[in-house]
Amino acid sequence: MNTPLLQPLVAAALAMTAGTRAGEIVTRDLPAVPDIHGFAGAFTGILGHQFLAGGGANFPDGVMPWKGGKKVWHDTLYALDLSAPAEGWKIIGHLPQANGYGVSLTIKEGIVIIGGGDATRHFKDTLLLALTADRRLRFGKLPDLPVGLAQMSGALVGQRIHLCGGIDKPDATQAANSHWMLDLDHLETGWQILPALPAAGRILASAAAVDGVFFVMGGCSLAPDATGKPARTYLRDAWKFSSGQWTKMADMPHPLVAAGSPAPVNGRALFLVSGDDGSQTSLKNMEDHRGFSKEVLCYDTGADSWSEAGELTVPPPVTVAVTPWHGEYLFFNGEVKPGVRTPQVFVFTPPGLDGAAHE
Repeated sequence: MNTPLLQPLVAAALAMTAGTRAGEIVTRDLPAVPDIHGFAGAFTGILGHQFLAGGGANFPDGVMPWKGGKKVWHDTLYALDLSAPAEGWKIIGHLPQANGYGVSLTIKEGIVIIGGGDATRHFKDTLLLALTADRRLRFGKLPDLPVGLAQMSGALVGQRIHLCGGIDKPDATQAANSHWMLDLDHLETGWQILPALPAAGRILASAAAVDGVFFVMGGCSLAPDATGKPARTYLRDAWKFSSGQWTKMADMPHPLVAAGSPAPVNGRALFLVSGDDGSQTSLKNMEDHRGFSKEVLCYDTGADSWSEAGELTVPPPVTVAVTPWHGEYLFFNGEVKPGVRTPQVFVFTPPGLDGAAHE
């Protein structure tokens, strides 16, 4: 599928609106996506100075799922020129199919889109979204996943993509603890099976890469309830994979599900932004939900310790892909209450371990 980019890719300073600060946390607003609902589980990445986002799901009729609302998956692909963000988002094409809740990562050749799914199936596809010589969008094929997979976590460790967890079909009652790796320098080897996570299988965990180490944190495990439907157990364990083996990290202060992923990193620190801490799972009326956690957790990879870095001042989103950009991190939409998406887009500046903002 070839689609012309509507805005030129030009080298210029990144212009954004003034930031807000909560504790040590700094965010800056970017233009909202031109959809009144916004999307959860979208794919995002960078091509040149263009921030691309596409897919994901929402409830376009505004009716919540517990009232019979229909969740709809999308294929629209948007772009924001980061050298001229005031010009706003443009629709530049479509994904090959409606898709959401996979993993997307930016590499030097383009944006890798991995797995995902819709209401009826999960996909094996691994695609590379790139530009042709005449600056048109092109979807190239990379090796397929061994199984369809969605709601997994993943990160780029050097030239290797690591994935962990997920489910193979929408109604699965058990999450995987599988660990897959794709070596971008040796695509002919395809996705390789690496040692499985030595813990509960999980969905909606957060991943990160720091100094050649792959991290997997939180998420939730699944088991069938009395009616055979998937029931969630919220997790607070965290793990790292290095030199061919997994090592257990200090537990998080509390469970956290669907925080921004891959997690922002600054030096030896990584940050879990927002997430569902499970404190409102027993609500009888979802209309009473207060929104997800505003807290930003910091993990010091050298000290193996967690601390609170501050709070977001924007509505905290979950199920949101995170895209690195010049030492900062772009957050596109997400879910801010059960069933409720947001069109907000913001930039997160991770603080340093000494509290200083990233330079």
